[in-house]
Amino acid sequence: MLEDTLNVESSPIPEHTGCFLVTLEGDLDSSNAQSVIKLVQNLSENEGLVHLVADFSKLRYINSTGLGALLRISKTLISKRGSFKIANPNENVFEVIEIVGANKLLSIYKTREEALESLQD
Repeated sequence: MLEDTLNVESSPIPEHTGCFLVTLEGDLDSSNAQSVIKLVQNLSENEGLVHLVADFSKLRYINSTGLGALLRISKTLISKRGSFKIANPNENVFEVIEIVGANKLLSIYKTREEALESLQD
């Protein structure tokens, strides 16, 4: 639990070396965006994270600060020859991402399975 508004769980995906699944539940906003960035940095530096699949099926809300955190995570992982995939965003979360055009910068998939399959590419 990062803050009262967001619960984050992470686990390695054994079928894909260096890949982790992060599940976000609640609201990603200015109160916890920096904590999410730090979590991903820690996984990258200490656990060998290269590819990240973020399951947003339980993410209720995201604001511009949360979106900025996602873009920063994506840019960092891509610069290290990794990837950042988003799976299962609800309509409200996807709308925020789309309004600012970040859907062109982020890899977004309807299901976790599609995001995992894209790691083969």
